[in-house]
Amino acid sequence: MSTRAFRVALIPLATIFMVLGMALPLAAQETPQGGVSLVTPYLGVAVEPGDTTSFPLQVNAPAGEVVELAVDTVPEGWTARLRGGGFVVDRIMISEQTELDLEAEVTVPPDVTEGTYQVGVTASGAGSTDRLDLTLTVAEAVGGSVTLDAEFPALRGPSDVQFSYTLELTNNTGEEVQFGLQAQGPEGWQVSARPSGETRAASVTVAAGASEQITVEVDPPDSVPAGQYQVLVQAAGGGNTASAELTTEVTGTFDIGIVLPDERLNVDVQAGAATEVPLLVVNEGSAPLAGVSIGATPPSGWEVSFNPSSVDVIEPGASAEVTAVITPSSEAIVGDYRITMRANVPEAEDSVEVRATVETSALWGAVGIVIIVGALAALAMVFRRFGRR
Repeated sequence: MSTRAFRVALIPLATIFMVLGMALPLAAQETPQGGVSLVTPYLGVAVEPGDTTSFPLQVNAPAGEVVELAVDTVPEGWTARLRGGGFVVDRIMISEQTELDLEAEVTVPPDVTEGTYQVGVTASGAGSTDRLDLTLTVAEAVGGSVTLDAEFPALRGPSDVQFSYTLELTNNTGEEVQFGLQAQGPEGWQVSARPSGETRAASVTVAAGASEQITVEVDPPDSVPAGQYQVLVQAAGGGNTASAELTTEVTGTFDIGIVLPDERLNVDVQAGAATEVPLLVVNEGSAPLAGVSIGATPPSGWEVSFNPSSVDVIEPGASAEVTAVITPSSEAIVGDYRITMRANVPEAEDSVEVRATVETSALWGAVGIVIIVGALAALAMVFRRFGRR
């Protein structure tokens, strides 16, 4: 056959192959669309022996179609079922929507050997069948964890305020878990843990892969000394326990008092003479009082001094003895006068009002007696002189 004749013979063949090449894609395009399909975002997961895990499934089919469902491959001793709407299902109808959400629940035997296993799920309907092979890798300590983390694990403030912590409880396991909440602080402290937004609940349910906020309130006694204290919070459930340690730094309360030891609020003084009055400066708070100053506001012309006039530090529950020296004006007349004694630090202050009663000086009493005696003597002389006449 000549070359020209061979080329002519190839033309019909080339035409046939061209037509077939165009027809094949057209045939694929003409394959009926809208069949059933199964979709899951997780084709393989890791589990522990004895775990129960769920695969979310989405069934796609034309509206109105009936779809048959089956778990056709299950390892020996395993349990697998399809759930939807709280039921175990094997036949569904696609109503108005074109998809339906289900889940494949798989229970792993507790004595299973570590390794990789498959569970097969099929869906048939709308003239087609689709299949998913779900892979489960069994190994120890892969079932996920539970964590409890504080946004601010350490707070600082005085003992007369309530400390509030916000924690996040995260469930990284493959199933929903109900957790019991506990919180423990130092003896005498009021500590509580509850789900945020609740007032009385002592437990919280957390979905798989989700988290919930926990509020912990810590109320220390008002008299607790300044320092750092630890509070332990625990969430336990589903065989898992998560804990968080919180730090409460108490700066203490600042409260000062100034009193007379015998609880009297009046003293007797003499004009122009110094009188010593004992005082006590008391630390009634829970924090040390540093740099205590003592002062007074006396009447005009009077003088009040203190020994000592300041105290370096007074520990909680302790007191310092101070002597007030009161010197009234030399021109002060008999009567009652008010003196304000005060003690203060930058954080707190206190004062007490003392009534000072000015009495007649003993010297003036003696002078008065002398005058009276002299007057009587003078009268006696007068009577003697003029009485004889």
